[in-house]
Amino acid sequence: MKISVSPKEPQYDLRELDVAVRVVKQRGIVALPFERLFGLAADAWDAEAVARVAAIKGRPADAHGLQPISVVVPDLDAVTRLTKSFGPLARRLADRYWPGPLTILLEAAPGLPAPLLGPRGLIGLRIPGPSPAAELVRRTGLVLTATSANLSGGADARSHEDITDLIGPDLVVKGHVPGPPGSTVVDASTTRPIVIRSGVISLDEEK
Repeated sequence: MKISVSPKEPQYDLRELDVAVRVVKQRGIVALPFERLFGLAADAWDAEAVARVAAIKGRPADAHGLQPISVVVPDLDAVTRLTKSFGPLARRLADRYWPGPLTILLEAAPGLPAPLLGPRGLIGLRIPGPSPAAELVRRTGLVLTATSANLSGGADARSHEDITDLIGPDLVVKGHVPGPPGSTVVDASTTRPIVIRSGVISLDEEK
């Protein structure tokens, strides 16, 4: 596994997560540091909360297949509830790279909010590596949205100071992150991994 590590490690105050937990459980939206970028976290099973996340990003709430919102999960049991199949390829990738910035695309289970689904009915998910987002998903036990805290096509946020103009989050957790690249996105819905977006993890050895 090849990971490019910035010399500037994430900095944050975990005490703020006590408030973040309450906000998410009350159907709110939190902007906070993930491993590499600031992201927007909300209960991914709550269609109204997910629609709000899409609106903050400037995306139509019913935009099925248009830049789907990925999710982070607390454990592998959550993966099986979100997907129709968690096959050998996906399990191998998860065992090797999770927790960490590898988003795995799999066929989604029925009933998920439309903004989470890609054009082939796939959902992107991962167990996050050390970060406030990882602590939040662990404390809540929920599946949370994991999309960058910016307008679609806008500059990536590396600090809470970079998202002061973003309208909609109920809470912003202070902190700094290394910055791009973000997670690598790989389609594992077939027998061979297909890299959809290159990121911090290189999957060259998986081909």
